[in-house]
Amino acid sequence: MSSPSLGTALSGRDNSLNAVRLGLAAAVILAHAWPLGGYGASAWERLGTIGVAGFFALSGFLIAGSRMRSDFRPYLARRARRIFPGFWGVLLMTGFVFAPIGAVIGGGGWDPAQSLSYVVDNATLVMTHPSIGATLSGAPNPGMWNGSLWTLMYEFAAYLLCGAALGIGWVRRHLAVSAAAVVIVLPVIAVAVGELSGPAHMLTSALRLFPFFAAGVLAHALRDRLRTTTPVAALAVAAVISLAVTSEQLLNVLGPIPVAYALLHIGATWKTSIAAKEDHSYGLYVYGWPVQQLLGMAGLGALVPAPVFAVVSFACVLPLAIASWRLVERPAMRLPLPSLPARPSGDLHPADLPVHVREHVDHRAAFAAHR
Repeated sequence: MSSPSLGTALSGRDNSLNAVRLGLAAAVILAHAWPLGGYGASAWERLGTIGVAGFFALSGFLIAGSRMRSDFRPYLARRARRIFPGFWGVLLMTGFVFAPIGAVIGGGGWDPAQSLSYVVDNATLVMTHPSIGATLSGAPNPGMWNGSLWTLMYEFAAYLLCGAALGIGWVRRHLAVSAAAVVIVLPVIAVAVGELSGPAHMLTSALRLFPFFAAGVLAHALRDRLRTTTPVAALAVAAVISLAVTSEQLLNVLGPIPVAYALLHIGATWKTSIAAKEDHSYGLYVYGWPVQQLLGMAGLGALVPAPVFAVVSFACVLPLAIASWRLVERPAMRLPLPSLPARPSGDLHPADLPVHVREHVDHRAAFAAHR
């Protein structure tokens, strides 16, 4: 008996993509333990790179499906409704909860006006205001309050580009070819231009992240032809690990397809109830860094090894992620939009996998090492 296709295996409500994303968020928290706990550099930080790459690959698969099923305007409205409320929530929490706590721990002082500037200046996803006065004084890594949020700008840009491209008839008819071209060409350009500095570094980041998103789009285009084959998935996992251990550049150039296939295979074949009813991965991703900053300032890194620091971090972040989902993210997704059909998109983010909650599903439903 042949294995089912990815499309068939992922079409039902019993897939485990939410659990996969939860694992990716945990990997990002683990990777950040070393720089934020004051342990110094570690090869384990590369896990964060894989985590962010995985988020983009899963998003590409699901976002392509969302766009193929809807017009651009409702598609974009759903994407904005999914990503911005949780993002604004963490900005407010950072400015008016975490920063004052940091000021008390580090003795640096807190100015509410600076927190307000932090929220307003960063509200468009472009993180132009990374710190809040001296509220990170004494932190092992005092440069910014949230080094994970920079990826969300590229995530939303990928939504825009994918949405616009799939409005072109030729691209829709030749989606596999179009996505494959992006997967192949962008890494070549990235190698050619090298590591850019200043504002041009945004191009470097886009060239690094978009191929993973495109690999997810490619998997969506071929979903009915790709089989959930465990030996192939094992080879993909081995390839990802080998590439990551060897060099981040090799992972960025050769890793998009194996990352996408491995994660989609796991989501299609792993049967688990983890994260089956609520999606906490976005909250874990966006709240992880500031919570770890506070733990680092409190001196936890001097008391426990990095893996324990990561476990404690996860335990502290999880309640915030649950609150973000229940009080901000899920209510925002339920809000009716004027003149838009009230149907869920069925896709996800670093914030957007199918969430198996009755109200949502019954209708159908970063890290990169900071440099």
